[in-house]
Amino acid sequence: MKRLKTCTITHHTVPNYGAVLQAYALQKTLDSLGFVNEILDYDSERVKYLYHLKYNKNGSLKNKIGFCVTYCIYSKKNKLFQRFVDKYIKVSSVTYNKSNLKDSEQLYDLFITGSDQVWNLKIHQGDTAYMLDFISDSKKKGSYAASFGYESIPDKYKADTKKYLSTFSYINVRETTGKNILTNDLCLNNEVSVVLDPTLLLGKKEWLKLASVNNPHGDYILIYDLINSSELIEFACQLSRITHCKLIVINHQFKKRKHCKNLYFVSPENFISLFHHAKYVITSSFHGVAFSLILHKQFYYQLNKAKQNNNSRITDLINKLDLENRFIGTTDLTKSLDSIDYKTVNEKLDIQIKQSSAALIDMLSSVKAEDDS
Repeated sequence: MKRLKTCTITHHTVPNYGAVLQAYALQKTLDSLGFVNEILDYDSERVKYLYHLKYNKNGSLKNKIGFCVTYCIYSKKNKLFQRFVDKYIKVSSVTYNKSNLKDSEQLYDLFITGSDQVWNLKIHQGDTAYMLDFISDSKKKGSYAASFGYESIPDKYKADTKKYLSTFSYINVRETTGKNILTNDLCLNNEVSVVLDPTLLLGKKEWLKLASVNNPHGDYILIYDLINSSELIEFACQLSRITHCKLIVINHQFKKRKHCKNLYFVSPENFISLFHHAKYVITSSFHGVAFSLILHKQFYYQLNKAKQNNNSRITDLINKLDLENRFIGTTDLTKSLDSIDYKTVNEKLDIQIKQSSAALIDMLSSVKAEDDS
C-alpha cells in the first residue's frame, strides 16, 4: 500500500530549541502514524535576515571587529543546531525559495504548516509562504499547532491572512487566541481545533533517547529565561539558598548571569539532558514549561511583562493543567516548597494529548480517504 507523503513547512533552521525540537517531534509523530514526512527546506528571507549576519563593508573598524566576534559565536551555535537537523530530521532534497516553491506541490499529498509563529506576518515581513500561498489544491493544505504570535492581526496583514487561510482544508492551532483570531476577527468558516505543541505528543521515554545518561553537574536548578527577568533570577537565588542546589543557566544571549554557571553552547540534545537531570527548573519559555512537564520536573515559570508578548501560549497550557500556582509572582518560598503532583497532571495532560492526536489523525485520514477515492 502506498504511504502518503506529508510535507511540513516550519522554522527548522533557526538556532532555537523550541523551533527545532517541535519540528523533530511532529516528524516523529507522523512517522509513527505510518506517514512519510519531510520538512520543506525553505530558504526564508526572514531567517537569513535574523540569523545569518551580513558583513558591512562600510562599517567602522570597531563594528567590523564586533561583527567578527559575533559571527564566530553564532556560527558555532548554528553548527550545533545544523548537526542535530542533519542527524535526526529528514529534510527535502531540494532547497526552495520563493521562485521555485510551487515545484514542490506535486511531490506531496499534504502540506502541514506549524508549529511556532508561522502565521506571524510581522516577523516574516509579509512572507506568506508559511500560509501555503504556493499550493493551488486546497485539499493539500493543513496546519498543526500553528501560531500567530500576536493577540490580533495588524491591519496591514489582515487581507492576506484571510485570503490564504480561508483556503485551508484543515486548521489546527496552538492557542485559543489563534482560534479567536480566525473565527472572530477574520470570520472564517473553517473548522478550527486547538491542539498541543508537537513536543508534548512525544513521551518522556522517546525524548530521553536524545539525552545523556551522565550528569556532570550534581544537584542543580536549571534556568532557561528568554526575557532577562531580574525577578526570575532573584527567585532562583532564593530557591538555591533553600535547597542548596547550584544554579545553571542555558545562556542563549551570551550575556553572563551572576551567581550562575553559564552554559553558552548547548546542543538540542544537551538541552534535553539539562532538563532531565535538573532538580528544579525556572523558566520564562513556553518550551521550558513543556519539557518540564514532559520530564516531570518541579518547575516555576515567569511571564513577560512587556505590552507585546507571547504569554498566551504558556498560560493556555498552564490553565489546562491547573498549574497556576507555579507562577513566580504568586509563589512564596518562605512559606512552602510544594511539589507538583504529576499523577494528577499526567491524567489531565493525557486527555489533551489524545484530543490533539485525534485532530492530527482526522486530518491525515481525510487526506488518505481522498487519495483512496
